[in-house]
Amino acid sequence: MNIVDMTTLFSSSGFSAAIAMTLTSALFAFAGRNLYLRRIGSALLVLGTGIGAITGALALTQPLDTTRILTVVAPFGLHFQINALAAIFFVIVNTVACIAALYAIRYVDDGGTYHIPSLGGLTSLFIVGMQLTLLAASIPTFMVAWETMSLASFVLVMADRTAASRNAAILYFVMAHIGAVAIMAGFFVLSGGNPYAAFDTFATTLPTLTQGQTLLAFILFFIGFGSKAGLVPLHTWLPAAHPQAPSHVSALMSGVMLKVAVYGFIFTSAILLPTLPTTATVIVMGIGLISAVFGALHAAVDTDIKRTLAWSSVENLGMIFLMLGTAMFARNQHMNDLATITFTAALFHCIAHAIFKSGLFMTAGSIVHMMHTRSLERMGGLAKRMPTFSASFLVLCLAAAALPPFAGFIGEWMYLTGLVAALPHAALPVQVTLALALVGTAFVAGIATFAMIKLFAISQLGAPRSRAADEAKDPSWGIRGPVFVLTASAVLAGVFATNILHNLGFMTPSASTISLPSGTVSPLILAVIATIMFALVLTSKRIFGLGRERDYQTWNCGQPITAQMEYTATAFSAPFRFFFRSILGIRKTVAITPSAGGLVARREMLITGRSFLESHVHEPIARGLHMIADRIKRVQSGSIQLYLLFILIALGVTLIIAV
Repeated sequence: MNIVDMTTLFSSSGFSAAIAMTLTSALFAFAGRNLYLRRIGSALLVLGTGIGAITGALALTQPLDTTRILTVVAPFGLHFQINALAAIFFVIVNTVACIAALYAIRYVDDGGTYHIPSLGGLTSLFIVGMQLTLLAASIPTFMVAWETMSLASFVLVMADRTAASRNAAILYFVMAHIGAVAIMAGFFVLSGGNPYAAFDTFATTLPTLTQGQTLLAFILFFIGFGSKAGLVPLHTWLPAAHPQAPSHVSALMSGVMLKVAVYGFIFTSAILLPTLPTTATVIVMGIGLISAVFGALHAAVDTDIKRTLAWSSVENLGMIFLMLGTAMFARNQHMNDLATITFTAALFHCIAHAIFKSGLFMTAGSIVHMMHTRSLERMGGLAKRMPTFSASFLVLCLAAAALPPFAGFIGEWMYLTGLVAALPHAALPVQVTLALALVGTAFVAGIATFAMIKLFAISQLGAPRSRAADEAKDPSWGIRGPVFVLTASAVLAGVFATNILHNLGFMTPSASTISLPSGTVSPLILAVIATIMFALVLTSKRIFGLGRERDYQTWNCGQPITAQMEYTATAFSAPFRFFFRSILGIRKTVAITPSAGGLVARREMLITGRSFLESHVHEPIARGLHMIADRIKRVQSGSIQLYLLFILIALGVTLIIAV
C-alpha cells in the first residue's frame, strides 16, 4: 500500500473517528456530575477534534480531484462527502475546537455559574453540528447538521440563565431560523422541489433553471448564510449573543461558526450555482463593505470588552464577503488573476480570523472572570498585574488590527495589492467599482486599528480603575496555555503565510510576497527584519542609555494622581461618536441626582446609541410583526367549533394542492 492509499484509508476512518469521539464526549459530559466522567468527556473532545484537524490536513495533501476527496452514504438517507474547500474549513473548525476544549477544562471549573454537564454536552453537540455541516452531501444531511449547530449554540448562549442571556438567545433563535428557512428554500429551488436530493443530483436540475430561478436561489442563500455570518442588516443577533455566551463558546461562535456560514455561501453561490450576474456580485461586495464599516465603527465606540470583539467580528466577516464578492466580480470580468488572489485572500483571512478572534474571546473571558465586569471603564493597569497574559492580548490585538507580520495582515494586504495591480488594466466602470472597494478597505482598516488600540490601551495600560483591576493576576496555566498556542499561531501564520498558501495549492510563490518599492519580500523576511530592528533598539537603549534616565512622579500641580484623570474608553472614542453620530445614533442625556436639601448632588452624562438601522429598519419591522401577531391571536377564542372550521379549511387547501 503506497502513501496515497494509506492517507486515503486514514481519511475515510479519521473523519468518522473524529465525529464519533466528539459525539461520545457529549454523552460523557451530560453524565458528568462525576468529575472523572467529566474529565473523560473533555479528553474525548480534545482527542476527537485533534484527530479531525489532522485528518482534514491530510485530506488536503491527497493528489485527488479537488471537488471530491471522499464520499460516504450513511443509513437513513444521509450522505457525506469531503471536498478540498470543506477540508480547509474542517481543519479550521477542529483546530480551534481542540484548543477551546483545552481552555474550557479549567475555565468551566473556575466559572461556578454554569450547569457543567449540560454546558459540556451542548458544546460537544455544537461542534458535531459544525463538523457534519462541512461533510454534508444532501439536503436533509445539511439541514439536520445545520439545525444541530444552531440549536445547541442557542441553548449555550443562555448558559448563565440571566435575563440578558435569554433575550439574546431568543433574538439569535429567530434570526437563525429565518436563515435556515431561506437556505432550505434555496436548496428546494436547485433540486426542483425534491427535499431529499443529494448535491450530486443538482447537475441534472441546474440546466433547467431559468435565470430568475438562479437569482432567487442566490438571494435565498445570501440571506441564509449572510444572517449566520452576521452581515448587515441581519447582524443584530451577533453583538447580543456572542458576549452573553461562555467565553470558550464565544470563541467557537465567533471564531469558527461564522466560517461555517462562509463555507456554505462559497459552496452554494460559487460552486453549485452557475456564474451569477455582475449585479449580484456587486451586491455581495456592497453588503460586505457596509458590514465592515458598520462593525468597525461600533467596535471603535463600544465600552464592553466582549461586545467590542463581537462588533469586530461583524467587521471581519464583512471584509471576507467583500473579498469573495470581488472574486466573483473579477471572474465575471475575466480578470482571472484578481479572482484568484482575492478568493485566496478571503480564505486566508478566514484562517487568520479564526485564530486571533478565538484567542481574543478566550483572553477577554478570563479578564471578565477576574474582574466580574465586561466594562472597559472598570479596567486599567492589567499589563503590570498580569504581564504574560497581557502580552498575548497585545499580539492578538495587533493581529486583529491587521498589522504586520501577524496573520490578520496577510489576507488584507493581498487583497489591497491585488486591487491596485488590477486597476490600470480595467475598464472605467470596473475601475470605479474596484477603487471604491480599495478606499473602503483602507477606511475600515484604519478604524479597526483604532478599535484594537482602544481595546488594549484602556484595559491594560494606565492605573487600575477598580479594586478588582488592582488585585488582578495572571490566570492559571490551564487558561494561559491555550491562549499562548493561539498567540503563537497568530504570529506563525503571518510569518509562514507563503508556506500555508502554497500547501493549500491556491497561489503561486510571487502572489504571497509583500510588495516594496525595490521589489518584493516574503513575510518571513519581513518578520526577521522587524525582530532584528526591535532587538537593536533594545540593545542600543541598554548600552547608550544606561544611567541617563531617572524615574520621577508625574507632576500634577501638587495634586495626587488618580485613575479618574486617565482616558476612559468613552473619552478615547469621542471623535468617532461625534463624526459618525448619525450612523451610530448617539444620544447624550444628563441624569441629575438631587440632594436632600434640593441642591444638585450629582450629575451623570449617559451616552446611548441606537443605530440608524435599529431605529429605522429593525424596530419598525418588529412593531409590524407585533401588530400582526396581536390581530392573529384574536382567533384564539377558545371556541371548539371555530377550531374545527380551521381544521376543515386546512384539509381542503391541502387536498386542492395535492390534486
